Amino acid sequence: MRSDCMERKTPMKYTRTPRLTAAVRAIALALPLLAGNAAQAQLIGTLQGTAHLSTFANLAVTNIAGIVTAVDANGFWFQDGGDGNVRTSDAIYVFRSSTGTKPLLGDLVNVTGTVQEFRPGGNATNLTTTQINATIAFAGAFTVLSNGNPLPAAVAIGAGNLPPTAIAPNVGNVETSPGYSLQPTLYAMDYYESMEGMRISIASGVTSGPRNSFGEIAVVASAQIGQPGTYNAIRGGVTLAAGQFNGHRIFIDDRIVATPTGVNSGATLSNMTGVLDYSFGNYKLYLTQAATVVNNSLARETVTIPTGRFGIASYNVENLGGTATDARFTAIAGQIAGNLGGPGLISLQEVQDNSAATNNGIVAANVTLDKLATAVNMATGKTYGYININPIDLADGGQPGGNIRQAFLYDTARISFSGAVGGANDAIVASAAPGGQVTFNLAAGRIDPGNAAFTNSRKPLVVNFSIDGQQVIVIANHFNSKGGDQPLFGPTQAPVQSTAAQRLAQAQAVGSFVAGVLAINPNANIIVTGDLNDFQFADTLAPLYAAGLTNMMNSLPEGERYTYAFEGNLQALDQMFVSNNLLAKGALLFDVVHANAEFVDQVSDHDPLLLTLGAIPMPVPEPATVLLMLAGLAGIGRVARRRAA
Repeated sequence: MRSDCMERKTPMKYTRTPRLTAAVRAIALALPLLAGNAAQAQLIGTLQGTAHLSTFANLAVTNIAGIVTAVDANGFWFQDGGDGNVRTSDAIYVFRSSTGTKPLLGDLVNVTGTVQEFRPGGNATNLTTTQINATIAFAGAFTVLSNGNPLPAAVAIGAGNLPPTAIAPNVGNVETSPGYSLQPTLYAMDYYESMEGMRISIASGVTSGPRNSFGEIAVVASAQIGQPGTYNAIRGGVTLAAGQFNGHRIFIDDRIVATPTGVNSGATLSNMTGVLDYSFGNYKLYLTQAATVVNNSLARETVTIPTGRFGIASYNVENLGGTATDARFTAIAGQIAGNLGGPGLISLQEVQDNSAATNNGIVAANVTLDKLATAVNMATGKTYGYININPIDLADGGQPGGNIRQAFLYDTARISFSGAVGGANDAIVASAAPGGQVTFNLAAGRIDPGNAAFTNSRKPLVVNFSIDGQQVIVIANHFNSKGGDQPLFGPTQAPVQSTAAQRLAQAQAVGSFVAGVLAINPNANIIVTGDLNDFQFADTLAPLYAAGLTNMMNSLPEGERYTYAFEGNLQALDQMFVSNNLLAKGALLFDVVHANAEFVDQVSDHDPLLLTLGAIPMPVPEPATVLLMLAGLAGIGRVARRRAA
């Protein structure tokens, strides 16, 4: 997911071998013969320069020579023999428009036009790519000098030439920072920028995340897997860690030649060759020849809950609404029963209302949850009930009209709860009961629903469960999305996380509630779980740690800490925190069940979490706490009697 900041890493060795090929010699011989103003003849590296923006931007150029290396619908890439400077790219894109003529692969061409910095989508969060606009409107043209020339040798990314893992220095805006010059041996962004438009090859790579709907596949060179400073998923791919956001990953893209279909995370691909470009927040290798799938055998994880253990799961069901197909309900139920082993309690996120994303004022989700409970009952042979609080229409974010919310499925044979279920605006409040136990005004309610932290976002759902006769307080969450944060490979470094402030405020509200419960009874059994939309090491989650909770995600090896795949980074957005009593006495086992995020064919875009307990500990308060509570209750009674008198 998008990130906080970049950590400077030890530079990788990086060299670019001169390519004294016949094609290079052809360019050199052609330069003195080119028509037009000879003073304007430049090597492409001079136009590209050693910074993110060209000093030739918006200037007309002529007599720019090179070999055509790739052609697309709007133009072509061409490359010359280089200027010997590893910080300057030897290639550039020539824009001709969809109606303009284009040369052929291998043509030696002479180009006239205007140098431009093109920003994909016109979006300020994207870097620019340098191009020559050679359309008629910009007095542009190209002349073919010869045909069928050998293509410049591709720069091989692999052993001896690996990209840095750090993305960029924290200099503000890399395009406008005074004096900033590319440092390709230190930073991945500069490494790729120094080869913008050039022919690149990756002989062998491992995919990190599945092929996405845009035909893109994130890969890491096989030679870089296991290198110092990298964080590798146990099933293939790379995971996020504090200060490391994996700048060495790159996308292969189907803009020119199709990428392999059906590719999951952890696959091995070979023979990836194309031209290097950038669009929408990432550097991309536009394949110019078909890549080979060497291995794509990843299997979904399945767990079995041992007899005598009790399972509690968290599962983002990705906008499951009442109009979903029966097959979708069956597939989710199949994962709950099969991959998760039929846990007794499931915290759900992204449950939509009965009409799904149709914006018609409907907020009830009884149809959605009835269908899901029925499917889970059939798949498990158990009887699950559900708990849900309908939100106010359009007040909780998500797809407009979908009214997503958290809900619970629970095994009625093992779990019960009694008391009222609150409404959208009803806050749940904890108080002390005789003996130091915790009681609530509602059996199920929301945490501080009027808090500005939850504006246009989901309100935490708290349920006071009795599991095998013991009190367990479970808080289901779905924090504010990271969707508005700046990209890792964008102009602003470090990227601005505009969404983080709201998540921090949400975590503070939940942390305050938890701290209040633990102040009543330090031995209360509390679980805080759900899609928190941030990483286990993120500052936004600090209030939950400060409240006295332990994040079970940290109990896993780093290579297993992921529930979601975003732009080639496997990352943990779903978390499960537990209180000390559960941690000390519950004989806890925790796992992320990798059944979705790594796969092209997904039931949901999130992997579910599973916590199993060997015992449900009694939330008995410490003796000193009981005495304090009893004294406090006696004092409250005396005050009440005096006032009544």
